[in-house]
Order: sequence, then structure tokens, then C-alpha cells
Amino acid sequence: MANVLTVTAKVRAAKGKGDALAALFVEQSASVRQNEPGCLVYRAHRLARDPDLFLFYEAYADDAALEAHRKAPHLAAFRERRERDGLVEGAVEIDIYRSITE
Repeated sequence: MANVLTVTAKVRAAKGKGDALAALFVEQSASVRQNEPGCLVYRAHRLARDPDLFLFYEAYADDAALEAHRKAPHLAAFRERRERDGLVEGAVEIDIYRSITE
């Protein structure tokens, strides 16, 4: 499927908060898959050699699906919990790619 948007996001857990952040990401992933039909893939990964570093791999059918994700109230609620509970250290690194092949 050409023209799919793929998003990668790197997130570092605050010291001692890796397991709590992982639990939040499991919950968040289920909510996104359930509530966003334009989201084709939404997977959280935890780096084996550094369990405080997480990577999201996401794919969206089109620009509208990505925009719906960005504005989703359930995602805002997860971000709020993440910040309130001090689960993240530093800035989240986000990159967006557009597929050029099927």
C-alpha cells in the first residue's frame, strides 16, 4: 500500500519507571487499536539491552488517520497520565515517513 504514513517514536523512561511506562504503553496500544480504524499498526517495543528505552512503530492509512490519532482524546489522556506520573525522561523523538512502494 503506497502512501502509508509510518511513525516511529523513541521514548526514554524516567529512572526506575520502565515497568510502569511499559504497562501504560500496553494499555495505550490496545486503546488505539480499538478506537482508530485508520491505524494499521501500533506496536510498542522495549529495547533488550536498555529496558528504559521504548520505540513505537505505527502505520496509518492516510494523513486523515494520522491527524485523527493526534487529536484523539484517549491519546491525550495517556499523555497526561505519562506526564503526571513522571514516567518519561527527556523529549520524545518522533519521525514520520511516507511509503514510496507497495
